[in-house]
Amino acid sequence: MTHLVEAIDVVKEFKGPRKDPLGLRHLTVHAVNGVSFTLDRGETLGVVGESGCGKSTLGRVVMRLLPATDGVVLLDGQDTAVLEKQDKKALRRRMQMVFQDPYASLNPRMTVGEVLAEPFLVHDRTKRKDAQSEVAELLSVVGLSPEHAGRYPHEFSGGQRQRVGIARALALNPDVVVLDEPVSALDVSIQAGVVNLLKKLQDERGMAYFFIAHDLSVVKHISDRVAVMYLGKIVEVGTRNAIYGEARHPYTRALMSAVPIPDPTLERRRKRIILEGEVPSPIDPPSGCHFRTRCWKATEICAAEEPPLSGDSPDHLFACHHPVETPVLLGSTTAAP
Repeated sequence: MTHLVEAIDVVKEFKGPRKDPLGLRHLTVHAVNGVSFTLDRGETLGVVGESGCGKSTLGRVVMRLLPATDGVVLLDGQDTAVLEKQDKKALRRRMQMVFQDPYASLNPRMTVGEVLAEPFLVHDRTKRKDAQSEVAELLSVVGLSPEHAGRYPHEFSGGQRQRVGIARALALNPDVVVLDEPVSALDVSIQAGVVNLLKKLQDERGMAYFFIAHDLSVVKHISDRVAVMYLGKIVEVGTRNAIYGEARHPYTRALMSAVPIPDPTLERRRKRIILEGEVPSPIDPPSGCHFRTRCWKATEICAAEEPPLSGDSPDHLFACHHPVETPVLLGSTTAAP
């Protein structure tokens, strides 16, 4: 079976301006280090992890906004790097992105109507005189009034601007949408409206979402599968129920212990897993398991060998020599390590 999107051993490195202490080589930031995943039509893959783990960089590599240092990203079995060379416009019609800051991603000198008409004109989908009706329909789809087309981005609230960003991404009916923390800059009440809008549009149009976020509650609500990243690598991936109900990697377990529980009694009783130490530098990551310097279960083998991403089921994979055995359901009392 051919997946809609398949990433195979994707690596993204950035060469720094500084050299090592001996002046022999430029320092290299290992932002994404051998990541593989699949994404099918109508599916949402949530990607979570601490700041600096490589989530956004991975999203930009998938979109071909950044070229991969190594590895490939396939769209319907075809290398996106080759597709981009053959016809960049065709690739852009199939893959779109919603950015974290809606204000920074919209041209302040263009009205919303002009912003939304641009995809149709650039890709020759309609004539300029007919673009107004297309814009009006897009605004209605994302819950805005066609009368808003004459306004500029600064005249909208944050939630409205994000809806405009979503409308622009959906203009050409893409197959894949990369969402880079699309609700993190919004108030909680507005977040719910935007997330529900995304789910509704996905149900209607069958798009696949690559959903990057910090908020684990939002990811649980919208995702079918979840990938957990740490220092450029995926350390655990599985179905939503597997990750939130039976997390096996110690890092995932620590993340889940920080998710608020809407039950004051349980929230007071459970114990948060506090990770000690700083996140290692992506310039010089630890040998073996990257998480071992902060893991309470680390042993000598963790420093000597990098654990493979494996598991008892293809629906739940984790990279750990000493996985957590006892399942802990989100919402129950979490024991400290």
